[in-house]
Amino acid sequence: MKNNLLPLGTRDEFGVRSEEKQRIIGIIQRHFKSLGFARISTPIIEKQAVFQPYQLIDSKMYRLLDQEGDTIVLRSDLTLPIARFLSSTSIPLPQKFCYVGDIFRLSRSLSGSYNQLTQAGIELVGYRSTKAELECLSNIYDLSQEILDEQVTIELGYADFAKIFLDIFTDDAELRKQIAQALFDKKITEYERLIIPFKTQNLYPLLKRWPRLFGEPDDIFQELNGYDLPNSVTVRLEKIKKVVSLVRQVRPHQQLVIDLSSRAPQQYYTGLTFRGFAKSGEDYIFSGGRYDNLLANFQAQNEPAVGMGIDIDLLTDLCVKKINRLPKILVFSSIENWSKAQALVQKLPNATLSLSDTKADAIKEAQRTQAKIIDIEEDENEFEDSFN
Repeated sequence: MKNNLLPLGTRDEFGVRSEEKQRIIGIIQRHFKSLGFARISTPIIEKQAVFQPYQLIDSKMYRLLDQEGDTIVLRSDLTLPIARFLSSTSIPLPQKFCYVGDIFRLSRSLSGSYNQLTQAGIELVGYRSTKAELECLSNIYDLSQEILDEQVTIELGYADFAKIFLDIFTDDAELRKQIAQALFDKKITEYERLIIPFKTQNLYPLLKRWPRLFGEPDDIFQELNGYDLPNSVTVRLEKIKKVVSLVRQVRPHQQLVIDLSSRAPQQYYTGLTFRGFAKSGEDYIFSGGRYDNLLANFQAQNEPAVGMGIDIDLLTDLCVKKINRLPKILVFSSIENWSKAQALVQKLPNATLSLSDTKADAIKEAQRTQAKIIDIEEDENEFEDSFN
């Protein structure tokens, strides 16, 4: 029956995945509460005008009509509603906010992406200091250690680096757009064709090298030292250098890389950008950056700000993979040994109690769930220490 089918791009969650997702959300909420962040929640639906100034990358919005005929949307981003909230209230700034919520984006057809995503994050509004970026980057390290127990690599970039760098070569806005698009899409052949007109310019060798300008900070800085760069470029590189130095001081084990050929996570970023990814993952878990002009779309007075989003679904997928590598255990016992069986389940990872009346039914249950079965009566001596 079609009325039982899920909308495209959504999914049900149950069992281990649902439990693990809630565990991760709990850790994140406690973490930011301990750091003095104020919790904020915004409605799932918003006026379309909240998102109008920005075209979200590779996605579209769910649109609806309210009772007055106005277009409303399911929120596709959590930073913009917070900016809307700040513009309509008299909350004093600076402030640190934290949030957890679902966002809805119509992803490209056949992309394999879900349209409903759970995101957590922080917004540091009213802070012009580099300490705001540093706090985000420190939290990436701390949360990845607590949740994943593995190193997350942070990739640093600058939101408008592509525009500023291409300004050196041409004032043709359409050509700059085409070159940047080929660069971001990693269409190297197309990119190299588009930059041919600049062969005679002094910085052409760097322009040709640009798509591969990715790697360890010291290597990238050393390579760039060989070029006579304009002040507009060096100012941005100095900002990245400063952040690298600060992170190495406060989180010396954090792995850092620089990518000067990547697109900013969203169009509203204006300064340093960052992404965090795990070796075991397929995409970025953390992403964010500075967006000093965002509030100007909602009010006359602007405010500096830095934000960071956390992909809860991707974090959950990584954690569930680790859990699934543990053998499933089904503990069977008679009613008389029920308490012992419960005590054993609490001590064994990935274990659950069989509710079957007979051993034969419990064996069938274990076969259906691909679990190892433990019979309390038969194996009591083996687990005697667990009961004491």
